[in-house]
Amino acid sequence: MIKSYNFFILIFLFITQLVGCAAVGVTGVVAPPLSFADRRSTEIQIIDQKNEFKAIIEIQETYKDANVSFVSFNQTLVITGEVPSDELKTKVEGLAKNVEGVEEVKNFLIVGKNSSLRSKSLDVISTANVKSRIFAKTNAGQYKDKISATHIKVFTERQEVYLMGLVTKEEADVAIKIAKSSKGAKKIIPLFEINEGFKK
Repeated sequence: MIKSYNFFILIFLFITQLVGCAAVGVTGVVAPPLSFADRRSTEIQIIDQKNEFKAIIEIQETYKDANVSFVSFNQTLVITGEVPSDELKTKVEGLAKNVEGVEEVKNFLIVGKNSSLRSKSLDVISTANVKSRIFAKTNAGQYKDKISATHIKVFTERQEVYLMGLVTKEEADVAIKIAKSSKGAKKIIPLFEINEGFKK
């Protein structure tokens, strides 16, 4: 029963990661992003995709026995996961800062054991839950038209939910409130870039 459960989780994670990496072709060329509603320019969206890909390729030998993830938004590269030592944590951050196209690095790595397969599966579920709630609650009810779900980037590590986006203060507050009410979110980490110029 345990083996079957683990196999199901592995397949689920593989499918979701495959979909998430669909922008990277067989030749390693990063395809144009599909979101035309994104407040980032098309050029910056492509740069962000390339930054994630380059960080993996250029740094992976350093952390091959650790669990490290990279997410880039508006040329800010966020590093999450686990590494076995403070030395490796600092080294990964230093290498990330040298990735061409990266303007800022935020290092949320922790020193400890790698996340379990179950923890990773819960992260996938938590991300999907927050995304769906933001979409649903901003299309009806109390938060209708307060924010567009396409302006919020959501990802999760160890059931801690990270929120990124180019938003107004009001939009950030709404997104945080919705995320905090989402099942499975132990902590919300907002990394928004606030710009009141986006006010309607």
